[in-house]
Amino acid sequence: ASGIASFLRQNTETQRINQPRIMRFSTALRMSSALLTEAASLHIKQPRNKPFPVLPGYKGDLLKQEAMKHLKEYSKAVQTPTSLRTLFEFGSNPTAARIMLGAQFLHRELPIRFAHRAQELANLPYGLSKMPSIRRVRRMYEHSYCEVLRCPRPINADDENRFADLLMSMLHKHEDVVKLIARGVLELRILHGANTNDVRIQSFLDRFYMSRIGIQMLISQQIAIRDYRPGYVGIINSKCSPSEVSLDAAEAVRSLAYRHYGDAPEIIVKGDTKLTLPYVDGHLFFPLFELLKNSVRATVERHENSDSMPPVRVMIAAGSEDVTIKVSDEGGGIRRSVMERIWTYLYSTASVTAQELLQVDGDRIAEMRAKEQGDSSDEDDEFGEDSRAGLDPIAGFGYGLPLSRLYARYFGGDLTIISMEGYGTDAYLGLCKLGDREEIVH
Repeated sequence: ASGIASFLRQNTETQRINQPRIMRFSTALRMSSALLTEAASLHIKQPRNKPFPVLPGYKGDLLKQEAMKHLKEYSKAVQTPTSLRTLFEFGSNPTAARIMLGAQFLHRELPIRFAHRAQELANLPYGLSKMPSIRRVRRMYEHSYCEVLRCPRPINADDENRFADLLMSMLHKHEDVVKLIARGVLELRILHGANTNDVRIQSFLDRFYMSRIGIQMLISQQIAIRDYRPGYVGIINSKCSPSEVSLDAAEAVRSLAYRHYGDAPEIIVKGDTKLTLPYVDGHLFFPLFELLKNSVRATVERHENSDSMPPVRVMIAAGSEDVTIKVSDEGGGIRRSVMERIWTYLYSTASVTAQELLQVDGDRIAEMRAKEQGDSSDEDDEFGEDSRAGLDPIAGFGYGLPLSRLYARYFGGDLTIISMEGYGTDAYLGLCKLGDREEIVH
């Protein structure tokens, strides 16, 4: 304030003209100072950028046994949420210094996130933690936690390259986590007849899968910003086109429907087809693919004896804050009595039992019971490559809608369904156009 006033006093005419403005500005400063002083006297904490608390082993080079001693402490540490805008702005100028800062941030953040999930996997209700597939995922997360802390904190180019290689290997190792967790819940249903629709199990699945989306996003973004790709900031498409992604999803769904049903309705995309925004292509493709898959399946099954099928329509609209994509069909709609269950994991309108999904018989179930009672440190290689067999890609696993909603919510959007039984269904996929909403961390 004194600097501004001194500058204005250098010219008498300027001082005369701006005197009322100076007085108002000075008064506002005095009021602000008084408020800050009063807040300090009342011990009201003012917002400020605080340094991260130092965690044991933050410099890396920890052996596995030593790292595991600190697992609980890491699981209680606060996770750091980010936003699409933050990731986009940080990666827009990927200098060597910024790439190093990103690596150092992940070196600290990933052990915290892995530890949170590992601890939760060890303390699930109804004996879910003892299921073979759940134990396998828990060991996977504990191993990844230890691997990061064993890797030195990046401080030079060689360290950063080694850390990037570690991140790449983690992406591949965690590819089947979604299916393994789903298998674990199905194992609980088969072995104990448990109600997997229980709110505690469903809440766990929401937390776990949202966390997995966040971990995959951070790792993929850090790897991608190291290599320049025109039009992209890491994995964020600076001009992502909802229209083009919708057409790609439509082509994939129609191809799948022709293989399963021998026919498919037309999919029409209209509205603001020229719209673009910074977004992750995969985070948009997944929910659109799932919504179109459901609509196409419902339409084919309802009109299988008709001479023609009504099209599935995609409408794109943009507002000042959000982008909304509506997927509409005339597939007969959803009964009101089951509308609440469509967001439930492992609920599906397809008639597929848990045994059919896992392809297990009596002998296999006996082996699973033995695994449940066995030493949790044993390697569960029961669900290897062959565990992917038997899953119907068009319907049956019941993960499409709840996972799609998580992908939408991760960057501040949402997914809602409105149905007219006897006619059809409208799905509204909302995207946060501003990209300023932070991810949800649990």
